[in-house]
Amino acid sequence: MTDSLPKLVAHTARALIGAISDPVMLCAGNGTVTATNKAMLVFLQKTGATDSTKIDGMSIFDVFPTNEEQLNKIISLCKSQSGIFPATLQMPDTANSSDQDRIPLQASMLQLNGNRPSHILMRFLTLNSVSKHRFEELNATLRNKNKQLLIEREMARKDAHTGVWQRATLFEELPRYIQTSKDQSTPTSFVVIDLDDFKEINDRYGHPCGDLVLSSVGGLLLKACRSKDKVARIGGEEFAMILPNTRISEAQRACQRIRHNIKETIINYDDQIISITASFGVTEIADGDDSEDVYKRADYALYSAKKAGRDKVVSVAAALDDINIDADDGLSND
Repeated sequence: MTDSLPKLVAHTARALIGAISDPVMLCAGNGTVTATNKAMLVFLQKTGATDSTKIDGMSIFDVFPTNEEQLNKIISLCKSQSGIFPATLQMPDTANSSDQDRIPLQASMLQLNGNRPSHILMRFLTLNSVSKHRFEELNATLRNKNKQLLIEREMARKDAHTGVWQRATLFEELPRYIQTSKDQSTPTSFVVIDLDDFKEINDRYGHPCGDLVLSSVGGLLLKACRSKDKVARIGGEEFAMILPNTRISEAQRACQRIRHNIKETIINYDDQIISITASFGVTEIADGDDSEDVYKRADYALYSAKKAGRDKVVSVAAALDDINIDADDGLSND
């Protein structure tokens, strides 16, 4: 059930769960169990919750049918706040016992699938091994492991040279932005950027110089964008941007500013002055678009920018019949 996650993230999540000696389960935001460790299955059998040897794919509400209200509270709390939250659940063999015999647990929301909360980690603590001090220690351990998992996840999503998203991350996230644009009826623009004559830089100055150029451009794009915008490196010298709440005309103006900044950037390498320019292809997400539609349209606009002489911003509408080559950026070069 973790197959939908990136391979490194899924592997790390399973390793994290397996390394914990207490009973642990991982659930999707809707309560579907996605992974458990062996201690969890043994725990469920001993408490009479289930005699199944595999609960992946089951709803947590079916695993603990007498705890619907408490489970809803746990899920709601984890979705709305960050942190590790204590709770208790009643097992079938403790149904007639006091509250002191309820099973304590810790719950925490993890961001495993995209840049948003996605899975809830629940860690059950056996009564005979828990003290207040032990409970606090376990809280600290889980918090540190959660932080480590998030760091590893973010490292796996970013390009090593530039610090922006890598191609796989962009196309993992783009469908969500397309759906949000549709659901909220808000404009979202998509941009493809290609550094002009980049091969000549590599051939003349070497690949270390090329890496420096890529790093500089990645930093420039991140600095030029708003916090809600997303930047990715999708090829050797090719970048892309997702611009939420941005119409195509607004995106074109923003790209002209960025194009100008790139052109004005001077990179010093081994006592050599490196100047660069970039071409931009801009489009706006339209009804019925999928990720491939959006990318192909922006790439077509980029091709038009290259054909028009490079160092240009070209926008293209959904029907490919409205191409705007912005030859005059309207910016002062003084």
